[in-house]
Amino acid sequence: MAKRRGNIDRAAVFEAILGGIAETETETAHEGITTIPVRAIRYNSRQPRKHVAEAGLGELAASIRERGVLEPVLVRRVGGGFELVAGERRTRAAALAGLDEVPAIVLDVDEREALEIAIIENLQREDLNAVEETEAVLGLLELYLGSDRREAVALLQALYNEERGRITARKVSERERAAVHALFERLGRFSVSSFVSNRLPILDFPESLLAAVREGRLAFTKAQAIARVEDPDDRERLLNVAIAEDLSLSQIRRRITELRAGREALAARRAVGAFDRTQRLVSTTKRLLNKRRLVQLPPEKLARVNALLEELRSELEDD
Repeated sequence: MAKRRGNIDRAAVFEAILGGIAETETETAHEGITTIPVRAIRYNSRQPRKHVAEAGLGELAASIRERGVLEPVLVRRVGGGFELVAGERRTRAAALAGLDEVPAIVLDVDEREALEIAIIENLQREDLNAVEETEAVLGLLELYLGSDRREAVALLQALYNEERGRITARKVSERERAAVHALFERLGRFSVSSFVSNRLPILDFPESLLAAVREGRLAFTKAQAIARVEDPDDRERLLNVAIAEDLSLSQIRRRITELRAGREALAARRAVGAFDRTQRLVSTTKRLLNKRRLVQLPPEKLARVNALLEELRSELEDD
């Protein structure tokens, strides 16, 4: 039996997803439990989880074969079937385990409400990696404010500056301020300051680093360190080595220190080399700039030499 939008207690649904609510509340949230065919469920392309680890999926499938699906998935009716709202890992694992049906709660919610539930479910379960988590929070903020990603980021940065007494061109309305603080309080995972400081910089990571974190090949803290390597080639080489050799964070930091030391040494050698070349040019030019040679030069060539010497003198005087 589907739960009608007018009757749904969304807070109870979230609590039922998370566990830890009173028994009567759980019963209320689960009164729409039914079973539906796995083949009738389609996955939501806007689902906040972008990567499902195959190893973890296999372990969950083995558990489901033994014990079944203990917690219903959340779906909504779309066309002649169902669209998944929350529970993608359980659904995929159930299919992998060979189940034809899964327990489900069929919610009567629109696309926006479905995405909100999916985001909160994943955030509260702590199922997302740092990149997905950041994108999920921003996605939820977009829903709350009815804005796009750029505007959501600008609002967070304006609030961050406000908290530090900085003047910002972006003015924040009371409605926006209340919505943002209500969202972060509800999530209980970040403050505005910690999110802006520790999560928004993820958006500037090179795509290769984002992909490595999304796919579970590299821990977020390691990606943060590698992102600070300025040279793109050095950064990509270090990323590949860090993944291939499973370097620890301290090992990655040592490699970065070595890279910087190497680059500084190279820059110093180049500076010394440039100085040596200049000294050789000065010595050679002095030998050539003698009266005997100069009086033998054609007028046009002598004029060119004078112009070059005047340009050199001007450059040296400017410094």
